[in-house]
Amino acid sequence: MHGDHARALKKAVLGGLQATHTSLLSPFDPIVWDRKRASCMFDFDYRIECYTLQEKRVHGYYVLPVLHRGQPVARLDAKAHRTQGVFEVKAFCLEAGEVLDEPMARELAAAIQRCVAWHGTPSVRIVDTSPRKAAAPLSRALRAHRKET
Repeated sequence: MHGDHARALKKAVLGGLQATHTSLLSPFDPIVWDRKRASCMFDFDYRIECYTLQEKRVHGYYVLPVLHRGQPVARLDAKAHRTQGVFEVKAFCLEAGEVLDEPMARELAAAIQRCVAWHGTPSVRIVDTSPRKAAAPLSRALRAHRKET
């Protein structure tokens, strides 16, 4: 290991790296597929619910954890309707104690737009958010992001 990689590794070992990214995680991402590790590292209890009977699901069929600056802050249950070109956010749920402020909403909108682009679904429809008041900043941030790109 040389140069930048060695410096980054040393910084990481010493706890000097700051997470700066927001991303929607796959249920199979190493951060969450090991439930014990996710619980231990983040106090985040995650279960993919597509294998759970519908009436027993808590968060939705195929919930994507939202990692914001190194911490799981929300869960997003989405469905890509490719033939209609719509990415449906069936449910967006903030974790306990989290607040969706404007900066987080902007970063989340960018993460959703990356997922939308990957799915080839240019339109986003938000069905439900918890808390309800999260819908407004998320919708504003998505509209602003679409105008910028």
